[in-house]
This record gives sequence, structure tokens and C-alpha cells, in this order.
Amino acid sequence: MAIYSLHHSSVGKSTQAEAYTAAAHIKYITRASALTRLAGGRMPTASSDAMRFLRAAEDTDRKNARVIDKIMLALPRELNQQQRLALVRAYAEAITQGRASWLAAFHEKGKDAQNPHCHLVIRDRDQKTGKRVFGMSEKGSTERLRELWEEHANLALVQANKEARIDRRTLEAQGIQRAPTIHEGVRGRRMHKARRKVRSRSRHTRNSALAKSRSRVVDYPSIDNGRSRCVHNEQVRASANEKASDYWQAIDADTQSREIEQLRAIHKPRESSAVELRSVYRAYVSKPRRGPKQGKKHGQDREWEPDD
Repeated sequence: MAIYSLHHSSVGKSTQAEAYTAAAHIKYITRASALTRLAGGRMPTASSDAMRFLRAAEDTDRKNARVIDKIMLALPRELNQQQRLALVRAYAEAITQGRASWLAAFHEKGKDAQNPHCHLVIRDRDQKTGKRVFGMSEKGSTERLRELWEEHANLALVQANKEARIDRRTLEAQGIQRAPTIHEGVRGRRMHKARRKVRSRSRHTRNSALAKSRSRVVDYPSIDNGRSRCVHNEQVRASANEKASDYWQAIDADTQSREIEQLRAIHKPRESSAVELRSVYRAYVSKPRRGPKQGKKHGQDREWEPDD
């Protein structure tokens, strides 16, 4: 039932909606309701300290710098928590080559217990020279990250004596003759389970921050012919004899979509609701700023010990 899922994006100093978005991202992924554990290398692993670390780093970055890269990973369910920790640590160290900073937040409890995943934050800068280590902004970097994750995850599965393997290739490239399922969403599944009829209609959808227009209209009736996503997926699965891995792949897609939607209020707030979102954003980043090595009380100096 091991599945392959990797989502890579970044926070840029000149493209972020608000200053210190990277620090706000740390606050979100380390929220107590989802966090199981933290691990890191060459940066503090406590949430508040990590936020101060990134704010201080952003202050010294050039105006068009790439502050952090974000990688969301689906963790193999066949591995236990210690094995997952070792896997993510080995992967992060391979990316950073023991020279750049990283922080990993594991979500493995509650609604994520059956779909464990990890938010990995990479600051792709050699701490001594300031130069890039992995080259996250280079063409093909995402594919290199995907290939590296496949290698490390499969090695971890072999070492744990598990038969499951992950494959970053598309279904077609794997020789699997079936259509992929599509993201359903929690609300859609509830409506389908309750046998409520879904009304398909055109909707206004917000474009990405760098798009030429702010929004577009999607004509869903011409796309789904009045069928819900749940009905579509049922037909795909029925014709392809769905396996357990297919089911968990769909669950992971839902988790990833949910996480990304929740992050939008921080990373790309709507201009039309900027006033409402400003108070949300301030809750993450408006704490009094202290220096990168300053303690919480009376300004005493304190050294951070990297957890690696």
C-alpha cells in the first residue's frame, strides 16, 4: 500500500504575499493539532526558534532571494515512526549534503494516522559560503527531488523487509492500463455517502499569483456531465479492480489538497479579503522579534543545538 506523493513549492522574498511568509509556514506545519514530531539539521527545531531563525535569514537575503523550499511527502505506511524518521533524515541530508538547513514536521496522528505525511522545509544555502547546495531553483530540480525520494523510500522499505515499493512514474509509464482517479474531497465523499445529488455549475476560480488574470470561470457542467467526482472514481475503480494502493493514493491526494488549501490564506491571500486575512497572518508573525541567538527571557544569549 506504499504510495508515491511529493509536492514541491517555494517561498520567494519578492513573490510572497507578505513578509516572513516562511516563518508563518513553520507556525502552520508545527501546529499542535497535527504535529507528531520535529527533526532538523543546522537550524533550531523548536517552532518559535525556527520562526526567528527564518525571519533573521530573510532579513539578510537579497531582495529576489528564494527564502525556503517546501516539500510535502507521503510517508510509507509499512514503516513505523522511527523508520520514517530515519528515512526523512537520510533524504534531507542527501539534499542538503550536510551543509544547508532543514526542518521536518511529521503529521501522523488523528485524521492523518492512516495517511502519514511530512512537511520538509529546506533553506538551500551553504551556511559557510551562502551558495546554493542542491540548486532548488534550477530547471529539473523537482524531478531530481522526486527521483531521490523514490530511491531513499524504497531503500528504507528493503531494509525493513517490506515487499512494497513506490514508483514516481505515471500509470502509463508503469504499463498500468487504467485511468487515474481524481481528488474527491471530504465534503464530496460525505454527500455521496448520504446519497445527496450533486449539482454541477460554473464557478469562478482564483488563478496563481503570477497569472495574467486574477481569476477564471470553469464550466464544470461541460466537464463532468453532471457526475460527481465520487461517481467518476467509482466507475474507474470498478473497471480496473482497484487495489489497496489505489485507495490510499486517493486518500493522500485529498490530504495534500486540504493542506495546500489551508496554506493559501498564509501564502497567497485574496486581495478582496486582505483585511480579514491580515489578522490571521499577524497571529503567525507579529510576535516581538529577537535576534537569531537571543533567549526568550531577559535577552540572555543561548546557542542552538542542531538535531542531527
